[in-house]
Amino acid sequence: MKILLINPPTTFSQIYGDWDLSALDTYSPPLGILYIASYLREKNHEPSVVDMEALKCNFDKLLESTSTFNPDLIGITSMTINFMNAQKVAAFLKSNFPDIPIIIGGPHITAAPIETMSKYHEFDYGVYGEGEITFLEMVEKTKNKEPLINVKGLVWRNGENKVIINEPRPYIENLDDLPFPAWDLLKNFPELYPLSILESKRLPAASIMTSRGCPYHCTFCDNKIFGTRVRHFSAEYTLKMIDHLIDNYGIKDLMILDDNFLLDRKKLFDICDNLINNRIDLTWYCMGHANTMTEDRLRKIKQAGCWFIELGIESGNDEILKKIRKNTTKEQIAQAVSLAKKVGLKTKGNFIFGFPGDTIKTINESIKFALDIKIDFFQQNFLTVWPGCEICSQIIRNDDSFEYYNSSWETLAHQRITYVPKGMSKNELLKASKRAFRRFYLRPEIVLGLLPLVTSQRGIKFLFKAFGTFFKTIIRNNNK
Repeated sequence: MKILLINPPTTFSQIYGDWDLSALDTYSPPLGILYIASYLREKNHEPSVVDMEALKCNFDKLLESTSTFNPDLIGITSMTINFMNAQKVAAFLKSNFPDIPIIIGGPHITAAPIETMSKYHEFDYGVYGEGEITFLEMVEKTKNKEPLINVKGLVWRNGENKVIINEPRPYIENLDDLPFPAWDLLKNFPELYPLSILESKRLPAASIMTSRGCPYHCTFCDNKIFGTRVRHFSAEYTLKMIDHLIDNYGIKDLMILDDNFLLDRKKLFDICDNLINNRIDLTWYCMGHANTMTEDRLRKIKQAGCWFIELGIESGNDEILKKIRKNTTKEQIAQAVSLAKKVGLKTKGNFIFGFPGDTIKTINESIKFALDIKIDFFQQNFLTVWPGCEICSQIIRNDDSFEYYNSSWETLAHQRITYVPKGMSKNELLKASKRAFRRFYLRPEIVLGLLPLVTSQRGIKFLFKAFGTFFKTIIRNNNK
């Protein structure tokens, strides 16, 4: 069977809202469909991947690619932020290829299966949860002309247009059974995928995942695809994958996308010791949780080439942290950042303004906390109430808990205010955000800390565009 897998385009305004970061032009390979592609290929099917985002592929080019490949099935992945783009792609393909089944997969359909399939008939089926085995079973049954109604992990419509959600697919227990992502199916990889200079030191660079799932239960996060039970690719698998990227694509830098790469100490040390002992020339970035940022782990990753660690801080108020079930405290966060700085790692802290219960006082505490703990980079988003997260359910149950809430999928973005907690206003949130960025980045020590990035033409170009965007946004917000 021939299967066309599509990553629909995503505009920077869909990701970042009112921040215009389009000039930065960075892309990350769509690992989800690359894993599905490699799994299908291993089972003797013929996948093709069109990354419309990186290729800047318009509908004319998509029509040409689809006609040339002549697929038996079409799969489209989608997050909520680019779902409407995925819908437009599906509608276009359905109008030109009405007999080819179109399947939607990814985070959005997993979070909102009934509403999605009820409203958008361009999609014939939806795959929720992990997609590899479900998609393969769909392909096999389609090939054999067998009904799909009992495929686990499938969402579909019956003859009466009623949405049916089949039994969920159990999680893949042994992730090492999956072949490496099919990077070879991407056009011009890795050249078309330059990662942000704030998260990669060198090019060419690539992103990988070494585990699936997150053990924490933050109320603002939708973890339905991979769940709350962490499953790991083994250290051996991970190291072979890194060797594959180095040997075949000359990769010099990695972005490790695990929710918490430091979680499994033994696996972490096995990977790092191998990189150290074999003198692998690799720089890399990862994300961590304050609870696992112990000094021994941080020293080990620094020795193995890690230079930058990002952590979700979210708030500088302990009551808010408790309410969102972050499972950490300000004291633990401050200690984790201090240890990272002690061993020589750059740190980035992510904050969210506008949680239920947030006030001007709690947000000012967050701003002060960001300044006091001396992180190197500060990122602040507004609370986005994603479909499927616990806060979304809380709001539906108690619609008197907010001043403003826009649940439209088209508007949701990290830097757009779509939710305002009770007792606050949009203008107050906007002013707080502007004040936070201004107070953090317009300090001599932060500006001087960014200068080492300006060691190449790429670095100069990136910082010029980034600061231009920063000041333009701050000025524009002043006029609101």
